[in-house]
Amino acid sequence: MSIVVVVKKGKNVVIASDTLTSAGFIKFSEKYKSNSKKFFQYEQNFIGSVGDAMSKIMLSHALENSDEEFDFNGIKNVYGSMLKIHKLLKKEYFLVPTRKVDQTVEATKLNLLLANSSGIYKISSDRHISELTRFWAIGSGMNFALGAMHHAYDKKKYSAKDIARIGVESACEFDKSCAMPMDLQKIRLK
Repeated sequence: MSIVVVVKKGKNVVIASDTLTSAGFIKFSEKYKSNSKKFFQYEQNFIGSVGDAMSKIMLSHALENSDEEFDFNGIKNVYGSMLKIHKLLKKEYFLVPTRKVDQTVEATKLNLLLANSSGIYKISSDRHISELTRFWAIGSGMNFALGAMHHAYDKKKYSAKDIARIGVESACEFDKSCAMPMDLQKIRLK
């Protein structure tokens, strides 16, 4: 798996991730794989993905090549865009959605964090959107990152960038499926 974190503090938003890709017992570090980033830029948005590595490639390709308009500012707009994306991925990218007995809707199989100048958002595979006020993490190193960021967040000496770095470093230290180096992007809030 991976670690992707987002942090919002003061007038800044940061998204950061590790760069290790693993498949079963095999791992590909940044040294062996040129497309090891866990997040990508779409217009003024940075979108981080964990899980199936194909998801990030599929999503970025769909966003860049679609005639649809996507707006990722605010929960309602993010939700509307994710509905369009789900339909597009099923039709054009042969997404095989899942649906469990207790699940309300088809799952898109995307587990995402979104950062832009309007804030930070968690997007679940069922398209549940959470607007986050402080920080969050996704991936196998999530628990380590959340604990470390929680400990650092209220300390005035740490910026959003520092807190994101602490989260990713903690996940990489303790989770076998996360490894440095780190990718990090800082965004200014509106």
